[in-house]
Amino acid sequence: MGTEERERRRRLASPTEGMLHSATTMARIDIAGHLAARPATVARIRELGLRLNTHAFVHVRVEARRRSVTRPETADISRVLPGHFWCSLLTVLVEAADRWGRVLDKVPVYARELVEERTPPGWGAAQEAIADTALEAVWRCVVELLGLRPPEELLLVMRVLALFVCPDPGRHPELLRVCLSPLQRGVLQETTTMLLRQSLVRP
Repeated sequence: MGTEERERRRRLASPTEGMLHSATTMARIDIAGHLAARPATVARIRELGLRLNTHAFVHVRVEARRRSVTRPETADISRVLPGHFWCSLLTVLVEAADRWGRVLDKVPVYARELVEERTPPGWGAAQEAIADTALEAVWRCVVELLGLRPPEELLLVMRVLALFVCPDPGRHPELLRVCLSPLQRGVLQETTTMLLRQSLVRP
């Protein structure tokens, strides 16, 4: 095989941003198809999303206003929270619950440690200042809705919601690792799985 042919094949095999975008789009389509036959799971995902909007967000906004006296960066919390805030919270809670889910009240504590270890994409001072309250508020919504459900269902609901609220999964590596990759078995189609794996390979 000549040098030019080897280089051509290398370029074709190397992951690109476009490939990853296609893979995550196909994954969302596969997930929607998987859930079409599972209306109860869809209802729980919808209910969790509603609770985050009506309970967790309200709690975060109230706490941010209170903290703004000493942490002025939280004063305009509604403006800075769009982006990777909610999907990042769900991602670290999924990872913490997957590791330590038997101790439900400790999950937000472990999740906070994960946030401190690796700052989520797009986060700044305001998000970091309110992360502890937000993690507790989101986890409270999860436990109230899914605390008595099997662990695998709890994780599935959180993973799917994180994937669908994320504004750009291709730019959120931890979400891909924690929430999307586990769905390769049993949820994603083979073609999607192959493209996703190829897209995540780094030369």
